Amino acid sequence: MTRIDITGFDDEPDDEHDDDFDADDFDADDLDEVGPESPQDGGQAGSPDAPPSPAFRAWLAELPFPTPLEIVAGLREHGYRGQDAAVKSVALAAHRHLRRLRHLYLDGVPRRQLPPKQNLLLIGPTGCGKTFLAETLFERVLAIPTTTVDITAFSESGYIGEDVSTLVTRLLFASEGDLEKTRVGMICIDEFDKLASSSNRAVFAGQGTTKDVSGFGVQRELLKMFDGATIPVPTHFSHESYSSKPLVPTHDIAFVCCGAFSGLKSISQAKGRFGIGFGRDDGVIGGSESIAVTYDQAEVENVVYFQEYGFLPELIGRFTRIVPFSPLDEATLHQILEDNVLKGVRKELELAGIELVVEDAVAQLVVREAIQKETGARGLRARLALHLEDALFEAFSNKASATVILEREGEQIRSRLAPTKKKSASR
Repeated sequence: MTRIDITGFDDEPDDEHDDDFDADDFDADDLDEVGPESPQDGGQAGSPDAPPSPAFRAWLAELPFPTPLEIVAGLREHGYRGQDAAVKSVALAAHRHLRRLRHLYLDGVPRRQLPPKQNLLLIGPTGCGKTFLAETLFERVLAIPTTTVDITAFSESGYIGEDVSTLVTRLLFASEGDLEKTRVGMICIDEFDKLASSSNRAVFAGQGTTKDVSGFGVQRELLKMFDGATIPVPTHFSHESYSSKPLVPTHDIAFVCCGAFSGLKSISQAKGRFGIGFGRDDGVIGGSESIAVTYDQAEVENVVYFQEYGFLPELIGRFTRIVPFSPLDEATLHQILEDNVLKGVRKELELAGIELVVEDAVAQLVVREAIQKETGARGLRARLALHLEDALFEAFSNKASATVILEREGEQIRSRLAPTKKKSASR
């Protein structure tokens, strides 16, 4: 039996809500008609078991179907560095997702004979490559409809902010309005840890029957989508109740959630100590702690830690795999600096007639600073921009060809301008 979620309907229309999503609204006529008599759904509007159309079968058959090893190689070709264990786990899950779709829609294997879809939760410190991995994998390597959404703007049924069902609306845009492609796409939910409820230990009056913005409301809405439900999906971004809302099943949509979960480490450590008395360490929770922490598999598999953090245990239980990410080491950060960061900066300056020379000692110090600041790969660009600021201000102001040189003096990095040589020693 198909479950249909109708909690997204309001009794009265609200004022239209402006959204920063840069796309035109879909007209209902632009979508494939899905109704009780539509041949493509076998008379079951929004049913996950609706027979696929020939066009959809042809599209799915033409999609890349790489092995897990080929997926890893594809990620490396697109510039993803480090996280060998995490990449292996995610690549395997992605391959099984594609294999499951092919069995369902190409081979005609009954849904009940196959395992359900896999939802992934990627946990690790900021700048370790969680979101970049999900986006690169599904959008570039596998080429299936993909959307990445910051969950902090959402609330239960759009009470304040966006309705959770518009997650699928964004996937609908990524699928160019094709409902069949939408139902097999991938939704990457970033900043997932920000859904943690600050009142996770309190059972307030009316909980479960009223809308709230504490985090529990969004978690309850996501629970149904992760598990697999047929939901009415708005075709544009507003709170209008009478807009077109085709039914879309989420049984085959892959959800990949990413979050730093700052403070989860202290919770796991505190659970192993005395809660009161002389054995208690008051500095564990709420005190200062390292950001770039490493989680072992046992820590991320203990649902009690997530409940203490502010999540519904049943929501965490909807993740087939919780993948821990480690802080990036010095060698990996150095490779990212060379292959990703410096390459882009050099191209930008080249277009302005400016040459960039970076000594090896400078690159090593930039990496060391990023590690000390515990900002990961994101910190590389910030540290480099800081050291280039004065020289680039002068170079762009002079509007003449020049060479920007970054050199190391002890534990400091100095930038200076020099006349452009005909044959540059730039790497």
